[in-house]
Amino acid sequence: MNLTSAACFLASFLLLISAFRKDADVFSPGRVFLLVWTLVFGLTELKFSRLQGTWTTAVWLQVLLGPLAFATGIFMTFAINIRTSLLTPGQIRLRWHTATVDGDRLFWLVVVLFLLYFLAFAVILFIKRVTPPLFSARPDIARLEFTMFGIGLFLHNVAPIMFLSAVYGVSVEGRRTRKWLLTVLSVLAAITYFTLLQRFQLMMGAAMIIVLVYYATRHLRWTTVLPYALGAVGLFYWVSTLRSAMQFFVLYLYRESKMTMPKAYAWITEPYMYVVMNVENLARGIARLEHHTFGYYSMNFLFSISGLKHWVESYFAVDDTPFLVSGYNTYTSFWVYYRDFGVAGVALFPLLTGIIVGTIYYRMRRTPTLTLLCLYSLCVFLMLFSFFNNPLTLLWFVYSLAVTAAVFRLTVRIPAAQESDQSL
Repeated sequence: MNLTSAACFLASFLLLISAFRKDADVFSPGRVFLLVWTLVFGLTELKFSRLQGTWTTAVWLQVLLGPLAFATGIFMTFAINIRTSLLTPGQIRLRWHTATVDGDRLFWLVVVLFLLYFLAFAVILFIKRVTPPLFSARPDIARLEFTMFGIGLFLHNVAPIMFLSAVYGVSVEGRRTRKWLLTVLSVLAAITYFTLLQRFQLMMGAAMIIVLVYYATRHLRWTTVLPYALGAVGLFYWVSTLRSAMQFFVLYLYRESKMTMPKAYAWITEPYMYVVMNVENLARGIARLEHHTFGYYSMNFLFSISGLKHWVESYFAVDDTPFLVSGYNTYTSFWVYYRDFGVAGVALFPLLTGIIVGTIYYRMRRTPTLTLLCLYSLCVFLMLFSFFNNPLTLLWFVYSLAVTAAVFRLTVRIPAAQESDQSL
């Protein structure tokens, strides 16, 4: 282990330990974001794969620029609110429910979202006649084909369904039958969506629910989370060692990833490579990119919803995943801004995003409401997976955000005394 990795892991350990302090906020933006990126850089510098390269000082500085700009934006909001009286997580749990939720309307809106999701799934399955990728002989092709312009957007209702069902569960008293029904609909949506081999939206729903439960209830504690987490890890490892076919896949991935560690640790290959190759691809792109796209990727959702995306890609011969050296084809959330605007983009946009995230967080710490909890749960999701992708530029994320905001607009009423403080 080199000095850089050791320093990053030490910083990660200190950030993790700080979460155990009395009244500490586990999901504070600085802690979440810095914990993610110190772990990412620490793992990347281990260089366990020969697919990883050595970065020049110039590339290192540009790779660091995005995370540093985002962290600076968070620190700016911290400095502004340093003398502000903030509520502890325990106090938030007592005051967040000051918003009034129309339980009946929320229930039926979630049901409608599920019916639209089911309709889209059925239309693509039976009318377009595309097999779900999990059951297809060519899952890589089926993943691209299992969609349809327009109605295919309803497939992305899965994250709002999961999250809004959780909102109903923690904000509506009684109504056990309806809560069980929404739980069943959420599980059905998650299972059927999993057959599409698309996991990112499921991760989004799960992350938002965890943050909601943490701030809204007392159910999320280390004593309850740790046994389940260890059990899940143990089950995954048991299944992976039980089936010979899975062992063959692990060894194949170990070989293709050109790992330098002994074969006894081949099971580390997949999680390790999924983390580090994003940063490696970003570094390769920074070192080799010669032309910028000036907003095409930052405004990707607009090109997608207008139907111009594929026409622009074809006309300008745009390559979404340039400079790859492996099957890992993601670049971290900051690649979008670098590819569009270079160093200026990767400095400015993360800084603004960090300021927005920090502003939402400190408003929630002052006057917690359901709407601010929802917004901040999205922020936590973005920070947790900032090493992997940038959902802010993708149509499915903007659609999910719009759907969730519309449902909140129709079901959540903020007391008049708090309305002025909730305007962002």
